[in-house]
Amino acid sequence: MPRGPRIETNDGIFHVINRGNYRSYVFEDEGAKASFEVCLLEACDRFGWRLHAYCVMGNHFHLCIATPRGNLSEGMRWLQGTFAARFNRFRKETGHLFQGRFKSLVVEPGMHLCDLVDYIHLNPVRAGVVAPGVAKSYRWSSLNWFSKLKTRPSCLDASWMCNREGLKDSSAGWRSYATSLQMRMCDDPKELEKLEARMCRGWCIGGNEFKKAHMDEFLAKKDTVRLGKEALLELNELHWREALRKCLKQLGFREEDAASASKSVDWKLAIASKLKESTSVKNAWLSERLSMGSPKGMSSNLTIYRRRRSKCPLFGKLIDLNFEH
Repeated sequence: MPRGPRIETNDGIFHVINRGNYRSYVFEDEGAKASFEVCLLEACDRFGWRLHAYCVMGNHFHLCIATPRGNLSEGMRWLQGTFAARFNRFRKETGHLFQGRFKSLVVEPGMHLCDLVDYIHLNPVRAGVVAPGVAKSYRWSSLNWFSKLKTRPSCLDASWMCNREGLKDSSAGWRSYATSLQMRMCDDPKELEKLEARMCRGWCIGGNEFKKAHMDEFLAKKDTVRLGKEALLELNELHWREALRKCLKQLGFREEDAASASKSVDWKLAIASKLKESTSVKNAWLSERLSMGSPKGMSSNLTIYRRRRSKCPLFGKLIDLNFEH
């Protein structure tokens, strides 16, 4: 049976869900949850995602992601594939970890987004893992991070709080938000069941007007339709070229300088390391543009370089570069 088309938009917001293969407890121990969280934050940096909320449970995960570049599927392939490779390598196992395609629902900004964020943050409470009053104590949830204003990951986006009357992204605001979550869990169980159905079924979390407008836009405009493989590659290459140009300019080099320089010279390794961590650039494209030998050889050189790059002044000049569109 052919797969249905997936809606992907620039500046879209999505509820993403997937479970372990055969509903297995792929995140059963703390190490697996920690590894997935690391991969998720890496994916946000690579693909320019904004993370409104997430929760990793024993056999599934929930994400609320904004995708300024319209690259949900590409990023999820990387996230799930990278985590699976690391998981299997560590456990010395093989096979699929997830039950198949991830499920994604388009989300309407405003209170519909707020409802979804609440739903995700209350997952550990509904599962009986933590009590309603201490939902933020669950370690593997964005709620655990949001109140840590100085140390939370930069990709976490609390802009949805502006839709909550009287709440701000502050210590006091997060205490008030925790209280509101506790009260929500005391609501009518039937209402909570309806909320769960609304958050996880269908293709969209939003009102009728939003759904109609979104579908009309999806069908009418090329830039809102899921990008095909060639179109996505073309868009990515534009982004990679611009990021490479910024790095070269920052270090005082030109792309033509690469041909005459050693394939493992520090300035090339610094640029390659920055681009690999901040974009979805492919090894083959990068090794060719910077004359760094074979993709496999470049990858090996980067592995060695990362052990000493904290002492490399060239990499230090690239740390604060931003490659957002």
